[in-house]
Amino acid sequence: MSVSSIMMSSHWGREVRHKYLVQESKVLAVVFPGQNYSAERSLLDYAGKVAAEYGCDLLILEYGYQIARAGFKREELDIVVEECKAALAAVPEYEQLLFISKSMGTVIAGRLAAEMGVQQKTSHLYLTPIAETLPWIQQSRGSVIYGGSDPMFSGQYASEISGLHNIRVYRIDDANHALEVGSVNESLAVLLVIINFYHEFFRDALRK
Repeated sequence: MSVSSIMMSSHWGREVRHKYLVQESKVLAVVFPGQNYSAERSLLDYAGKVAAEYGCDLLILEYGYQIARAGFKREELDIVVEECKAALAAVPEYEQLLFISKSMGTVIAGRLAAEMGVQQKTSHLYLTPIAETLPWIQQSRGSVIYGGSDPMFSGQYASEISGLHNIRVYRIDDANHALEVGSVNESLAVLLVIINFYHEFFRDALRK
């Protein structure tokens, strides 16, 4: 496996380094962090590790405002989307794409697949999506994992995707927006369950 960085300037005046791991795969997994949830945190870090275990190449995106330690404004979402498009366009074309996204990153991943015209070859792993993600989930295939106590994704939103044929939906009882529960030990037990869901996602996606 070779590891390199795709370096690009950003709107926020800082150079971003998108981590790119290559093991000569025909499948690229792309990690889209959350607004305040970096790719180094557990949900995304383990998702990336599982992707590598399944032999995928891996592109871990970094947002310009995060590296600049700047506050994020929702009207800047279009800028983040365009910078992520540029990063994906900088790597070779792959036969299949797996988009792993968290929170605000689920919106970016959904938009990217649609706007770059790669929906047909993309499977999504949506982690703790938000209301804005619903239209993108409804036209995707893959899996959604959300917390039963997540104030950003109520039961009403969950019911809107529960009957979709191309989406598996997993609800973690009592989990918050970080998919954590009461104690550290309980949260670690939940993380093991979530990682098993990751394995199901990769097995399903790579079978296609």
